[in-house]
Amino acid sequence: MIRTFAGASLACLLSAVAVAQEAEPAASISCPTAVAPVIERPTKPTRPPLPSCVNEARGTHTCRGAVLRDYEAAMTRYEGQFNAYVSSVNGYLAKLETYTREAVAYAECERRTVMPSAIITG
Repeated sequence: MIRTFAGASLACLLSAVAVAQEAEPAASISCPTAVAPVIERPTKPTRPPLPSCVNEARGTHTCRGAVLRDYEAAMTRYEGQFNAYVSSVNGYLAKLETYTREAVAYAECERRTVMPSAIITG
């Protein structure tokens, strides 16, 4: 009886060690978590108003040269501000796309950790 009890105890102990060893790799896997980028809300610059001396419908104007030069300078500034705005928006979108890829990689890693083999049926 002592041999069977000792054998059974040894078998239980060895099976517990085997189960712990099988569970250990899954527990030790560390899936890299995705970190959302800081929210950015760039403000779109406002286009300078068209001078009142311009008739857009007819494509004519009665403006002095100085008014046209001022408007042209304002449009040049606006163009630079708008390009910076577009660059800022594109940069933020690139960060969001990176975050999305990292989130998908995290989800796939977690799935592999929880279910490392084929679908469980039962």
